[in-house]
Amino acid sequence: MSIAIELTGRTILVCGVARGGIGGATARQVAAAGAVVVAVDYSQQIIDETIADIELQGGRCYGIVADLLEPAQTDTIVEKALTLTGRLDGVANVAGGTRPDEWLPLEKTSTEMFRGTLNLNLEYVFRVCRDAAVSMIERGVPGSIVNVGSVSSLTSAPFHGPYGAAKSGIQALTKTMAFEWGKYGIRANTVSPGAVPTARVMNRVVSTSSAQADAGSSASSGIVFTTMEEMANMIVFLLSDLASGVSGQHISVDSALSTKFCGGTLPLEVKKAEPVVFGANAN
Repeated sequence: MSIAIELTGRTILVCGVARGGIGGATARQVAAAGAVVVAVDYSQQIIDETIADIELQGGRCYGIVADLLEPAQTDTIVEKALTLTGRLDGVANVAGGTRPDEWLPLEKTSTEMFRGTLNLNLEYVFRVCRDAAVSMIERGVPGSIVNVGSVSSLTSAPFHGPYGAAKSGIQALTKTMAFEWGKYGIRANTVSPGAVPTARVMNRVVSTSSAQADAGSSASSGIVFTTMEEMANMIVFLLSDLASGVSGQHISVDSALSTKFCGGTLPLEVKKAEPVVFGANAN
């Protein structure tokens, strides 16, 4: 006796499908569960690699090239997906992240950089989810939405504050989606990764380790990695009927990384003024 995750007959939209990232793994796992995948990314080459992976395992995948930072391109994604496949049953918004030059103290973060990070990690998510929900409501078809957050939203996000703020926004927005759209049979959840060994993350880990070594630090980062496939498995579960009772939730898939202070080995430095003692006798 066994229980299988089954998505046969459904179409799932996956935004951000780079082969070596969470999105690529999600697209492959969604296809393995039987669904038709509509893969979205800014590069045709990235999409073609994911299509090739899915077709190699006997699945079906369509591609849509779109820059998620551009509203004019993002706002046509759901319509194009419906034109390609005739239906839409689920959405996984995986695209997002930070650029290397964004790892700065807040006082050195420009307004332009802040807005760019929120656009990439939050605003496009709203637009895609809104349009997907409109389609599901109009067709009377239930669906599932999974938005990728981050453990950086759980407490503080030292030196990547805009990213933490954007991912916190995803949690709040997704809970509202679950509340408002639940009456239409639409579920919405957030899945937050910890450290996932993508090329971008590993480059940052190497750079940080080198900087610590140059500074004479012997501290270990203590990073525990969670694989892309482990993240994808949770996303596929939430897209499936096995998660029919799960909506409006935030789930961390981080191999317990978030059980420690999110700043890792960074020391907490606080400068305080001398406390004022009220009622003390003045000399």
